[in-house]
Amino acid sequence: MVRLFRLPDFNRRPVFKFISDRSGPFDGSVRLTRDRVYIIPTKAGMIFSLLLLTLLVGSINYEKSLGFILTFLLVGIGNVLLLSTWRNIAGLELKSSDGLPVFAGETAAFNIQLVNHQLLDRHSIAISQHGIQHDIIDCAANSRQMIRLKVAADKRGLLDAGRFRLYTEFPSGLFIAWTWVDLSMSAVVYPAPDNSIKLPIFDHSDSGDSDSTGQGLENFSHLRKYHQGDNISRISWKAAAKNDELFSKEFIGSKPVTHWINWNEIPARDTEQRLSIMTALIIHAEKHSQHYGIKLPEKQIQPDSGNKHFHACLTALALH
Repeated sequence: MVRLFRLPDFNRRPVFKFISDRSGPFDGSVRLTRDRVYIIPTKAGMIFSLLLLTLLVGSINYEKSLGFILTFLLVGIGNVLLLSTWRNIAGLELKSSDGLPVFAGETAAFNIQLVNHQLLDRHSIAISQHGIQHDIIDCAANSRQMIRLKVAADKRGLLDAGRFRLYTEFPSGLFIAWTWVDLSMSAVVYPAPDNSIKLPIFDHSDSGDSDSTGQGLENFSHLRKYHQGDNISRISWKAAAKNDELFSKEFIGSKPVTHWINWNEIPARDTEQRLSIMTALIIHAEKHSQHYGIKLPEKQIQPDSGNKHFHACLTALALH
């Protein structure tokens, strides 16, 4: 059964319902049109407004022309600052990318691309979630910039990044322009490895056949071009330095011993501990360049090695 969990969402009080309805979830991208950007005064802005009110009342009471001029001048400046703050994020396009896999207990990082289509530099754009600021960037005119959101991955499964807040107080700090956005970002969270077990614990091993070419471990045979998913330990860095291209080493000899990591053979008190032990075994097998496969109650992955196989096995455990 796949576990899909979300971090606690923001408070859905009725006053925010109209904002919530416009905040997504969106399918990977959204344009911050004028109806999706909101602006309110900050604490400094409230003090500034109170100052303007005091100046206006004093000017009326004492009939001071210079007081009226100063008040209206400050009101005009305030309006310009309000518009400048709102324009600092209005019109941006947001594009998402799924986060890289992490282990339970770590932090998943989601990169969000800000696309500025206008001839307007954007400054001090920040991203936050649950009141915690994660990143702040500038975005030049007609450019793209990445901003990062970090989400705690407490449990294995599919982690939904949820809704985040994009905001700015530039240029004055008197106003804050902001929006809530959900870009449907997710990341796979692997079970945390159980480091307390005594390694290795395998179901059974299949002995390799002799005189096999390509996947042996005894005698070097030749170099071939690197393919995605090849074991990193087989890369010939000396050849890469000479040719600016990656090559993998091929060997002649007996095939490596095959190990099975079997769900039914793992001693554990519950499902989560069993998955944690299997995770530790997979990490151990990959670290030592072993051929290994996994057997789950409803799924089996044939023995192999390499980065692609490593992540496929861990993903199967995460989504079990």
